[in-house]
Amino acid sequence: MTQEEVRGRIEAFVADFHASWQRSGTSPGMFAFDPGVFEAWANELADLVATHGTPGMRTGQEGALSSTPAHQPDAEQITGIEVDGDTATARSVMHAAGNNTSYYKYRLLRGDDGWRISHLSAFLDPPGKPLIDPAAAEALLLGATPEAALPDLPPHLELDFPGLFAAGRVVVPFGNPAQLEVVHLGELTCASGVLAVLDLGFVDARFAPLARRIMPGTYAVDVATVAEMTVAVRLRLFEAPAVSWHPAEFTDGTEGVGVDAGNVAILDAGSLVGCQAQHIEELFQEQAALLVGTPGTMFGLTGEVTDAAVVSSGYGDGMYPCYWGVAADGSLASLIVDFRVLAEDILRTSRVPFQSGPVRTPELGGLELQIATDDGSFVISSKAERVTGLRVLAPDGELLMDGDQLGTFVTGGRSSKTWNPDAPPPSGAVLEVTEYLGYRHI
Repeated sequence: MTQEEVRGRIEAFVADFHASWQRSGTSPGMFAFDPGVFEAWANELADLVATHGTPGMRTGQEGALSSTPAHQPDAEQITGIEVDGDTATARSVMHAAGNNTSYYKYRLLRGDDGWRISHLSAFLDPPGKPLIDPAAAEALLLGATPEAALPDLPPHLELDFPGLFAAGRVVVPFGNPAQLEVVHLGELTCASGVLAVLDLGFVDARFAPLARRIMPGTYAVDVATVAEMTVAVRLRLFEAPAVSWHPAEFTDGTEGVGVDAGNVAILDAGSLVGCQAQHIEELFQEQAALLVGTPGTMFGLTGEVTDAAVVSSGYGDGMYPCYWGVAADGSLASLIVDFRVLAEDILRTSRVPFQSGPVRTPELGGLELQIATDDGSFVISSKAERVTGLRVLAPDGELLMDGDQLGTFVTGGRSSKTWNPDAPPPSGAVLEVTEYLGYRHI
């Protein structure tokens, strides 16, 4: 009888959710800029929680009105229910149109008025699916070695990592003076010696750990913030100060951590590869909620030891560099992820004659810059994500074209901008190229 009561609550929630979604419109994109639509949707969700949930319960659909319903009675099937006293867990799967499959986990509490949903999680992967095949996991970990190379820093980097962790230092990152704060998050245990640095919201079987293996042990994690924004996160491996810095390469040859969900986690890759995919999804949902208003969180991937830390990623999504600090005796002293909040770009501006063909100026040679003509139009292309500005100037300095006002097309590792002038540029016009060389800490 108890399981049937739990089933009844979930089925009623699913039916009411679908009815609420239908009342809000099946083509919400048409009303994307109508705040009234989203206000009505928020009210619908509030009513759902009041009817079926405990106070504060979230459906996962807050703030967005999807073009297809997240729950629908004819597509969502309950696959299992477990009851333990006054708590229950239920799982379901929904096969929607277009071969889209979603997996749900409901947690429920029993009170005086019966069972209510206290937590609802959605997943892309089914229960029991490993994050990575065990054989592949072993090979992945073996790819990290204590002898992995420590590359030299590229030119045009002026790094001051001690300054990033100088608590109380007054900086002016956003126009107003603010004090740098440094918080010790806790101790992270890496039993395998293989570290992963990644976006916890996008972990899959293709992830690559850091190439340099560390000594297994437990290490301190610090996070530096200013004006509630994460500046950098540090794993302290050795108490001696770093005397040199090196890019921290991953086993796939990259030197930065890509972010799509606004966070960076440092964790024991040995623990990670033993996890189920759905467990990592659920961990991300839990930690993302905890990150609101805090500099970072520490947790255990399997619940046995604290082997992971996660912080918000500076300005948000993007690519952030990772560095090894090396002590005088050659030992790894620290690992730092720099969110480049206290940084300014080092730029170089060059001018060359504006003419069709490849630009062969030696200082711009690495950009593979080229100007092509097409029936009165000009296509300016380059290899570089390093190009941050393109302008065309008349001989007297008059601005003829500002590349910031043109769209950019990227294909095959090259970016291009198309300029359609009303008249051909005069003889003696120049192409002004601004390129990113590196950055300095401030």
